[in-house]
Amino acid sequence: MNWDDLKIFLAVAEAPSMRTAAKNLRVSHSTVSRRIEALETKLAARLFDRMPEGYRLTPAGRDLLPISRELRERVDSYSLKVLGRDTELEGQISITMPDVVAVEILIPYIARFHVQYPQITVKVDDSLEMYDLNRREADIALRFTNEPAEHLIGRRIANAHQAVYGHRSYLEMHDPAAPDSGAQWVGWGEPVEAPSWIAKTPYPHLKLAGHFDNALIQKEAVRQKMGLGYLPCAIMDKDDDFVRITEPKPSLDFWVLTHRDLKDTGRLKVFREFIFSHADELAETFSGNMYNRSKT
Repeated sequence: MNWDDLKIFLAVAEAPSMRTAAKNLRVSHSTVSRRIEALETKLAARLFDRMPEGYRLTPAGRDLLPISRELRERVDSYSLKVLGRDTELEGQISITMPDVVAVEILIPYIARFHVQYPQITVKVDDSLEMYDLNRREADIALRFTNEPAEHLIGRRIANAHQAVYGHRSYLEMHDPAAPDSGAQWVGWGEPVEAPSWIAKTPYPHLKLAGHFDNALIQKEAVRQKMGLGYLPCAIMDKDDDFVRITEPKPSLDFWVLTHRDLKDTGRLKVFREFIFSHADELAETFSGNMYNRSKT
């Protein structure tokens, strides 16, 4: 029995489904199933009951679970300490951030970082979820949060502001303040008839044209004149197709975070310092001031 086998066992035991476990491990469903069967053969014990609703731990599997978790904690702790002593400015950095931040804001900075440090390879995972930095699922997390986890260290870069936007030609056809304007919302969040965020805008009387749980999709829906969008200034203000029709309002803070054991790792340190050196510029972008033109 080796650690790779136990990692797969843990992924299946802790995930809601085999499909989710395979996705988290970035391997195929059949690979996970095959590795679990091989581990059961080595141990001469069935670890999971295969049920219609998914895999369920057997008594043998439940006995193995705390042992595997303890071993994972020790391996992860050792890996963090070893990496924390790495001062070389080469190798890979794994960064997790929302796709909208990567596409609309951070890629130009990452490109400039690559020019300055060509021996450092940047791997970007687009995700809204906070990857587990304890388990080295990522080295650095760029996240919107007002309460970073206590075991992480980092710096607040900016506060993200949002405002209501519409496409120029859409606003020529629709006055959203008029009771009979025909204007609609490009929605986000749960598909309920009257979301709470709409009630906080100047246009609570407008109906929803649809729900899109991705800021990039919402932006494109506004571009296609489906309706108004309540979106981050950082992704809307630099595009002349859009008109900002309300004042920006503060939303979540934007942080650069890493595990405290990695604070002295050379390649991670220079990346954090590179981003921090552009903090004022990023703060302006997120606040809606950098491209603050008279649009109405």
